[in-house]
This record gives sequence, C-alpha cells and structure tokens, in this order.
Amino acid sequence: MKNLAFEAVLDKRKAEIVTAVLLLVDKVGITGLTIKKIAAQVGFVEGALYKHVDSKMGIFHLILDASIQSLEATGRDISARNLPPDGELAAWFDFILDFLEEYPGIYRILFSDALYAEDRPLFEEFKICMLGLKNRVQAIIERGVRSRAFRPDVDPEKTSVTYLGLIIMTFMLWTVIEERARGYKETAWPYFEEYMRTLRPIGPEAARGL
Repeated sequence: MKNLAFEAVLDKRKAEIVTAVLLLVDKVGITGLTIKKIAAQVGFVEGALYKHVDSKMGIFHLILDASIQSLEATGRDISARNLPPDGELAAWFDFILDFLEEYPGIYRILFSDALYAEDRPLFEEFKICMLGLKNRVQAIIERGVRSRAFRPDVDPEKTSVTYLGLIIMTFMLWTVIEERARGYKETAWPYFEEYMRTLRPIGPEAARGL
C-alpha cells in the first residue's frame, strides 16, 4: 500500500489530513489529538485546515467513510479475481494487514469506546462497516462449505466472527506484546494459516482434494 493511499477515495488535501491524523493518533492517542497538532503535521495554519474539515470529529467521520470506500473497492477487486474460497479469505486478510500496518492509528479510532460515546452516528456507521465485513467473510466461508473446500461441519457465522477476532488479537499481539519489533504480517500470518487448517477437510476428503 502506498503512502497517501486515501487519495484513491479522497481529494489530495483531505487524504493528507487523514494520513496526518492517523500518524498522530498512533503517537498521541485520540485524547492527545488537537487541531493545532493536525495542522502542524500537515503543514497548515489552523485556519487553512478548516477549509477542508469542519472539526476533529468531522475528521473521524471522514476517516471512517474513506475506510469504508476502500473496503468496497477492495471487495470489487477481489471478486473480479475469481479466487477459490481459501484464496479469497487470504486476499482479504492480506489487504487488512497491509492497511493496519501502514495506518496502525486507525485501530485506535475504530475501536474507541470513548469516541462512540461522544458520537452515536459514528458508532452506527462503524457497526454497519464491521457487519458488512463480517457478512462478506461469512459468504466466502459458506461458498467454501458448499464447494467442499471447507469442512461440511464448519459454522460460517461463527468462523466469520473468529476471522475478525483473529485480526484484532494479532494486532494487539503485534502492537502490545511485540511492540512492532517486526512486520505485522510476520506476526499475523502464522495464526491465519492455523485458522485455515481448522476450515479445511481432514481424512479421505482432504486426500481427494475436496
């Protein structure tokens, strides 16, 4: 993922602001984020910043909207590749790891209880986003069960939630336990491979490649 990846869905200035906010949040947290710090990071005076965003909370809405658009664009791209179910799950996982590794500050924003207590509409938007991602993953797993790429006793709903939980827990492992001493993919990918082993057939079906 390239720097200023948000330029794919935002104009250049707003993409710069979003990127600056994500870098700052990763360093100072949401409570330490101020318009003054954002403007300094972008290279604006405060007044110029308000030409592009109306408030700090407005920036958080912008970040979530841009993230949702990125997910939708990625979904179209992955679907167009006609991957098998395991390949599609891997492609989504790879995209999310790239996204979080480049913009780790987004985790603090998306999973901030304090932020959602202050702005209920933002919470509702986030809930729709997460439900949409969970439903995408569930649909892939259902397809895998139907095609016998995955075990017939796999519960698509539960394993889709486990998939999302895997992202959350490996991010915590990478950030808190390992303190980002290596790349996020190096940390997370072995756990994803273990997760995939729980989905694949065992015994005679696996031997036949079903």
